[in-house]
Order: sequence, then C-alpha cells, then structure tokens
Amino acid sequence: MSEIIQPACTLGDLKIYLKISEEDESKDALLNLLLESCTIAAERYMGRYIIAREITEEPHDFENGKSKYLQLEQYPVFEISKIIQNGEEIEVSSLKADKYNGLIKKSTPWRGAVLASYKAGIAASQESVPANIRLAICCWIASMLSEQESGGVKSETLGDYSVSYYDERQVPPSSAVLLESYRKVNL
Repeated sequence: MSEIIQPACTLGDLKIYLKISEEDESKDALLNLLLESCTIAAERYMGRYIIAREITEEPHDFENGKSKYLQLEQYPVFEISKIIQNGEEIEVSSLKADKYNGLIKKSTPWRGAVLASYKAGIAASQESVPANIRLAICCWIASMLSEQESGGVKSETLGDYSVSYYDERQVPPSSAVLLESYRKVNL
C-alpha cells in the first residue's frame, strides 16, 4: 500500500491560478489527482520531501569508522526520534544536530550499521509550504492541462511536415526555475 501524500498546495490555490471558480467542482477529482501527482514529481525532482513526514530506520553504513558526521537523506529535520548504532540505541540528547542541513555529529566516530528515525521536510505543514514551491506545482499542473488540451503536440509545421511531442518526464521550465533552489545537493 502506498503512502498518501498531502499536496504541496490547496485545491483553492490551484483554482485561483487556473482561473476556475471555487463553485465549479466539475474538475475537482482531476485537479486533486494532479496536485498529488505533481507534489510527488516535485519531490523526486528536488530529492526532498516538501511536507515533513516520518522516516523510520533509514540505514547508514560506516565501515571505515572515521566520520563523526551522519548526513540524513531528508532535511531540514524537525525531530530526531531514534538513532541505533550496531543494534544499540544512542541517547539523542548526546548528539549535536544541524537540523537545517540534516547533519548529526557524534563526539566519537560513527561505526558499523546506523539506523536513523526522524521527521523531516521543507515545510511543517501545507500552510507553511514556501510560495515558490506552491507556484511551481500550479505551473506544472497548468502545463500538463495545456498539453492535454493540445493533444500533447508541442509544435507543428506544415511545410515539409514536422511534429514535436511533449516529454512528460521533463519538468516544465517555469516549475524547474522555482524548485531549483530546493534541490538536494549531494556532496
């Protein structure tokens, strides 16, 4: 069973952007589907969760035992609930955390298998999602609806006949620009 994702913006925000009356419910099912789908796609593009959620027992392997830093996959971190190193729970209060960047520092090097459980995401709730992420989702959906209406054809030429098609795997440029500063950086 897949996890239910809370969309990064509201149906009301999307309707305002698309200039659809709040009373017009004829496309609500489609718009809600697109909100959830585009939120998931934006999260994949950025490599980060938009709305914070629980991550349970994220695995990390420290074979060399030389690093005092644990880089969590998702950030910023709202709460660290449990860290287990080689089967033993570590007291979370004994660790120093840079929650904004998802880094956990230990006074001695990390060794062996480490499991981290925590809550992380760009925003605590739908209401606190940054405006540019909400706008990126709306732009993405508008682009999808526009492509649907045009039959998926991006361009067409009659002389020597030429057709180009929409690549649904590509992030619309307007959305990519708005999401770029939130993309995960791997060091």
